[in-house]
Amino acid sequence: MSDNAIKQGILELLERECNILDFDKLWSPEELEVLTAAWLSEHFQCSRNLISHYMSELQQKGQVIKINTRPVYFFLRKTLEERFSVQLQADIYETLDEMRDELKTADKKHAFLNLIGAQDSLSYVVEQCKAAVSYPDHGLPILLQGPTGTGKSLIAQLMFQYGQDTGILSSDSRFVTVNCSEYANNPEMLMTNLFGYKKGAYTGADKDTLGLLALADGGILFMDEVHGLKPECQEKIFLFMDKGIYHMVGDNDVWYESKARLIFATTMQPSEVLLKTLLRRIPLIVKVPSLAERPLQEKRRLLQFLIQEEELHIQREICLSDLVYRTLERHVFIGNVGGLKNCIRASVAKAFLRSQEKQKQVELHLYDLPSDLLESTGKDLTLYSYDDKTMIRSSDMLVNMQKDGHLYKLNSYLIHKYRTMNHTELKPSSYIESCCRKLEQYVDYLFAGNTYESPKLDMMNHLVKNIMNIVIHKYHLEKFSNNEISMLVHFMNDYMQNYASINQLRISNRKDVEQLQNLLHREYGLEYEIVCDIWQLVSDALNFVPGPFGFLDLFLFIRYFDRELQAADIPAVIIAHGYAIASGIAEVANQLLKQRVFDAIDMPIESDFDVVVKKLSEYLKGKESSKEVIVLVDMGSLEDIYQRLGSVKLMDIGIINNVTTKLALDIGSMILEGMAIQDILREASSHLPYHYEIIKNRVKQDAVLSVCETGIGTAEKISNLMEASLPDHVSISVIPYDFDSLIKTGRSSSVFEKYNILFIVGTKNPKIADIPFISLEEMIEQKSVEKTNSAFAQRMRPDQIEAFNENMIKNFSMDNLLDYLTILDSDKIINSVEKIIKTIQKELQLVLSSNITLGLYIHISCLIERLIINKNVTKFHDLDSFIQKHGDFIAIVKRAFHDVEVHYNVEIPVSEIGYIYDYIFKRDSVKAVDDSVNELWETIE
Repeated sequence: MSDNAIKQGILELLERECNILDFDKLWSPEELEVLTAAWLSEHFQCSRNLISHYMSELQQKGQVIKINTRPVYFFLRKTLEERFSVQLQADIYETLDEMRDELKTADKKHAFLNLIGAQDSLSYVVEQCKAAVSYPDHGLPILLQGPTGTGKSLIAQLMFQYGQDTGILSSDSRFVTVNCSEYANNPEMLMTNLFGYKKGAYTGADKDTLGLLALADGGILFMDEVHGLKPECQEKIFLFMDKGIYHMVGDNDVWYESKARLIFATTMQPSEVLLKTLLRRIPLIVKVPSLAERPLQEKRRLLQFLIQEEELHIQREICLSDLVYRTLERHVFIGNVGGLKNCIRASVAKAFLRSQEKQKQVELHLYDLPSDLLESTGKDLTLYSYDDKTMIRSSDMLVNMQKDGHLYKLNSYLIHKYRTMNHTELKPSSYIESCCRKLEQYVDYLFAGNTYESPKLDMMNHLVKNIMNIVIHKYHLEKFSNNEISMLVHFMNDYMQNYASINQLRISNRKDVEQLQNLLHREYGLEYEIVCDIWQLVSDALNFVPGPFGFLDLFLFIRYFDRELQAADIPAVIIAHGYAIASGIAEVANQLLKQRVFDAIDMPIESDFDVVVKKLSEYLKGKESSKEVIVLVDMGSLEDIYQRLGSVKLMDIGIINNVTTKLALDIGSMILEGMAIQDILREASSHLPYHYEIIKNRVKQDAVLSVCETGIGTAEKISNLMEASLPDHVSISVIPYDFDSLIKTGRSSSVFEKYNILFIVGTKNPKIADIPFISLEEMIEQKSVEKTNSAFAQRMRPDQIEAFNENMIKNFSMDNLLDYLTILDSDKIINSVEKIIKTIQKELQLVLSSNITLGLYIHISCLIERLIINKNVTKFHDLDSFIQKHGDFIAIVKRAFHDVEVHYNVEIPVSEIGYIYDYIFKRDSVKAVDDSVNELWETIE
């Protein structure tokens, strides 16, 4: 890496780490390790002295802050100052505490930071409130609308505190509250209190008295329950809202002025209770969500805060049973936060009364909760899985619950499964498939257990939709559905809420997380590139640095959506001189091909040949996982390029000159058709004056083909199990291949040109000359060991072959195979298939060999699954002839399947019966019962 690249990498890494550090807790050495020169030197693969030199330069420029401890730590100044809205005074601090103290002093100046939900569900509310206070010259009127007990009064008080903390309001300004509902039947009294009155204005007015507007001058007047104002009262404040002036009651000659900012609050729908003319004068109307609409993590934080308040009040520690905690977090409180607070206070009072004076703890059990709450939650049967004896301390609530959270569990699973993959030789494709199944459970939670909506989510939905449209256009993908966009939005929101616990998980698994990211980059280059783009755009739009787990989760979502993200079989790059010539050709070709096939390298006109070769070499390094690449150039000697790139290892490079849009389209079409690189370049240059060269640097990779006569689906699953059985660091691919295609093309299939096929494994032998075949039945019965050992003898060490054979025994056992190949319960399906096979044998008076019996177990199990999930029915050759000739056999199989058809509400098609017929009668596996009683017993066993 160049010096500038390393410096930029350091700045980006420090920005990410400084954004995710939790400044509310003490840091462990592991958390800060990434901020040291030693860690940075290892990460960027350069000397520690060089990193120290870079950090010294960055510090002198004022970009980083140095903590002069042992070890020395470095923080990014810009990130800290933005997070805490402060300008740090020093470049060097002697201790971490010294810097933290300065940041915390600044932190206290922001009243809203202590509001639970200020950065989550209430973030939009807080932004609007700050805008209302800050707007020059005297702020903007704002209306807070939401159910009772949601915190409207608290938010109004925090607006006042925010104004004072930031210097917008003077330190001697006042926060004045008036409850308008108290004056619902006495509007004259409200006007008197609001505007003040002159001596003699009415009987008893014996002196001039200032009103609330005068008292709130320079501060805030909070008009709560504003829906209690009668229309005539609403009209009387219009003039003040328009011009900031008013008459005192009893004085219509003198105008009085007040610079009070107005905050209104109501529990009603504003349009139903307030005059339109009043609403027009309130530019900011903000909905405060109910407690039920807020995310679960916020409810948990509120619960912890209220419990800790009670602890201070009674001067004892309070512990909740797990069952009480779950009951409180799930209950919908009519009074919202106020209702939750009252419930906790009543429950604590009851438990406190029951406790002994000498006890240091007060324990809350289910019987301490109010009876009405117990009645309403008694129907929730899922609560009975929790324990009323296991106690939780208030200080441990969030830690325990965050680790119990769905997102935490998902990411813990990613790491656990990754470690399993390293120790058991599980292949990356199997790892991703397993993680996507886990992700599916998380998606269910997102929509079943976390369904609140908010202006913030609406805003995020709009942003994410625009971001995905950008990505769709760039990579020529299918449009993402509204449901998929919604999944991403809810995930991102959930991730931000659970960030603290996820970050702790990252810190404790830092090395595994980095290795996993590198693996995905290596194995799934295109998806990785797409996710990088999405995550960068999301980070910029939401001003949030997500961290590695957020990236990994998003990667899984993109895989889960099953987009056609696979790169073309052969990557292709266009190199041309001139402004945007190459990128223009690539863009047009990709659009017309409706898939991203071409990359582009634009070269300045004056670029010499060495620069072209250097750029191409850098591009090829990024395609190390590819076996072939096609390069389209506009000019230059192909022979020179050929010789300069001859050092590229394990990659065939085809180079063709005189690139045009038509040439790109022709080559792109042939790439998508799956043609071999030699055929593509030969065909492209056959009619026009194009010249090409192919650099052959690749040894054919060893591979095994997996096939299934009924479709590619089962072949893919067999492939995954076979891959999972291969030891680590063995360069052998297992490729699922279409059976019919293999039958038609034979050895001329392109797969034999690209790979050295060791053997074929599957449900039926395609009979390819000189290629051994191993049936699924042989693998189940462990009769394939000799064949596989022979094929792998020159490619694996003896210990690796032994490990492979052990994995095969485990992975290709009947139970495991059925568990993997189907969604059905293996025990139930084995019993059902056993009955079917026995019925067929009995009615046909035949005994099937154990080899064919095992094959039928697999075939019929997969058949039942296909019927249940409505997959396409397989076609059978010459079906009409089969029906005419084998009506009796069809009837026998229908009778054998009767119970399965009734149980699963499916019907077996005749075409599938045809495959069963072929399986039984076209494999020389059948004997008459009279021939061998012993064979019958062996088969049954």
